[in-house]
Amino acid sequence: MKDWEICECDCLKYLKNNFSNAVVNFERGGGSDSTKSDILVTKNGIAIFYIESKMQQAQCGQFVAFPNLETQSFDYSKLNAYPLNLQSQLILDNMSMNFDKYRNPRTDGIELTMDNSLFYNWICEFYKLKGVKYFIIEKEVGKNDFSSNNFIIFPIEHFQQYFDVSAFYRRKKSGSSNPTEKDFPEIKKSANFEGFSIKKIYKKDKYVFVEMNAYPMTYKLVGDTHTYQFKNEKENIFKVTKLSNTSNPNVIFSISLIKNQQVRDLEKFRMEFI
Repeated sequence: MKDWEICECDCLKYLKNNFSNAVVNFERGGGSDSTKSDILVTKNGIAIFYIESKMQQAQCGQFVAFPNLETQSFDYSKLNAYPLNLQSQLILDNMSMNFDKYRNPRTDGIELTMDNSLFYNWICEFYKLKGVKYFIIEKEVGKNDFSSNNFIIFPIEHFQQYFDVSAFYRRKKSGSSNPTEKDFPEIKKSANFEGFSIKKIYKKDKYVFVEMNAYPMTYKLVGDTHTYQFKNEKENIFKVTKLSNTSNPNVIFSISLIKNQQVRDLEKFRMEFI
């Protein structure tokens, strides 16, 4: 698993071990789906809010924006999961004031130099739209440390107190999709090229799965026209997704932890379940 997946699983385990009871439960949410948050909190079986899990340094949201040479400005893409809001527009307006600086982003990115309160406001609005009320941070990931010292919990309105934030405008491959039966030959060919023999390939609901003998991890295998991700689900079963060939310019936000747990924030979280 990737570090962010380990972090999400660890945070879920920590919450279950320390806060779940006969009434309150915690469930894994979005995974790699950025339109959904990480951990759903239910009370008496009813969803009450989400918790977003993060490492102490992480990406924290993004949106696609295209340079418009005619207007010397930046257009918010219709491909974004959420409609244009005030926070996104203010960032794009600031970028437009320095159009020549940002007009040609590459994969290494161009740092956005503007008032970073714009970034904080964007992040908080983005996660509020996803129903997030709290963040949980795992400071050291992959250490099998489930002590309270390794986790921080705080309400979203205190986000700015806990993190430094920065933003870059850079090109990034966009999303993934579910393969269709037309992709099956290429999926088999990409696996064979890497030395894997697919015993079975099938569709379940909208998803594609393969059965093959391989170490239980995630693989990215290159076909003639697309790259495919094989993610282990159980034993020799892998879920296959088709990765995009499109490289779109994104405004991407990054965060870095600057503060340890504040007692009042943890107590506020505990009070949610009384």
